[in-house]
Amino acid sequence: MNIPKQPMVIAHRGASAYLPENTLPAYALAVEQGSDMIEIDLHLTQDDRIVIAHDADLGHLGASGTIAQSTLAQMKALDAGHRRGQPGEVPTLEEVLDEFAQRIPFNLELKWSSEGDYLGLEGRSLEAIDSRGVLGQTLFSSFRESVLREIKRLAPEARIALLIDPREPGPQLHRMVERAHELEAEALNPHFLLVTEELVTRAHHLGLSVNTYTMDDEDGMKRLVDLGVDGIFTNCPDKMRALWPNG
Repeated sequence: MNIPKQPMVIAHRGASAYLPENTLPAYALAVEQGSDMIEIDLHLTQDDRIVIAHDADLGHLGASGTIAQSTLAQMKALDAGHRRGQPGEVPTLEEVLDEFAQRIPFNLELKWSSEGDYLGLEGRSLEAIDSRGVLGQTLFSSFRESVLREIKRLAPEARIALLIDPREPGPQLHRMVERAHELEAEALNPHFLLVTEELVTRAHHLGLSVNTYTMDDEDGMKRLVDLGVDGIFTNCPDKMRALWPNG
């Protein structure tokens, strides 16, 4: 008897279809809905605190400027639920880990500012993770190879994944699989539009898992699993868990 593959349910910024993204309530709901992992976005404030938000600029939080130009106190005064009309607080990485690190693994996406990479974000992220004893269950991801190389330089045992932009041209796409392998990544995280059986087969041949983003449609989820992906980032963990209830 063929046993259906059990894909990893990765909550994209928490259960963000239902609650303001990248907030503690969205993460709590993701746990409640049976997620296997939660993906969150890391930025560094002007006073060197790691906060969780998707964009480097503050427009999505109803303000002007950038996170890099803001202090933690200023970030805490903003509304993470601005776009949804639901109030929400911007959390720090420490707050997230203290609440959830012993309950569910995290995929930490290290972002960058309009001025370039955040100086010291890699080291501060590793320190927060390692001090809570969850380095082995945490996946660090980035579109930037320089960020992933720095993570591995600071902590060779750290687990990393290379993100692939949907605008990546076809010929370069297969080179990205090779680059992920050369970086000693354990996973490739491509946009769902880039996923083909050939890509997945090549990645698996090199020992890479394939976790694709972001899919909320049930038929789309089934198609991606049929192509062989190992995990799917979704804003609707409950929908995906209903398809594969034995995770």
